[in-house]
Amino acid sequence: MVTKKRSTTADVAAESIEEQATAPAFTLPDQPPPVLIDPQPAPTFVPAEEQERPHPFAYSDIKDIIRLPIGFQCSVKFDAWDDYVTFLARADDIEEHGRAIYAACASMKAAKVPNYFPTDAELLEAVQERLSRELRRANVEVTKYQDRVDVDDASAADVALLRAWKIYRVGLNRLPDQEGFPHCLTWPVAPDTPAI
Repeated sequence: MVTKKRSTTADVAAESIEEQATAPAFTLPDQPPPVLIDPQPAPTFVPAEEQERPHPFAYSDIKDIIRLPIGFQCSVKFDAWDDYVTFLARADDIEEHGRAIYAACASMKAAKVPNYFPTDAELLEAVQERLSRELRRANVEVTKYQDRVDVDDASAADVALLRAWKIYRVGLNRLPDQEGFPHCLTWPVAPDTPAI
């Protein structure tokens, strides 16, 4: 009786390794030798010429000019925007374009630029706003110096300033009693107003 030899996976693996080792090596088909060429220089980057951007506040037209006490109110057509913009041009504007627009408006005197005269309601509102602001400031100063007097820590200058601020506050409270209120007023002078 012939017994078959059982093959194991180890025998199969060994046989395939032997076959691979004795197999002819793979050869490439005949190719012409490579041709060496001169290396090309790397492309140089040439930046595109930057076009000068227009100033964001360049303008082409000014219209509807009205002279105000603090400058000119006008409509300006800025190149960067589609429509006219209401603009307050002042001689002391911190921006160059604001001063330029003011100069352009001021040069149009021949065009009979109208003066703006506020209505009585607008004038009264402006006077009351300034009066309230000045009264708040006077109250703060009076309280500051009065506290020093109350605790016996006031110098002669503090006592004099307390009196000056109280006189100023009384003058402010009497403003509505003036004959020309609110059109013609004589405002009291604050004690901290610098001398001219």
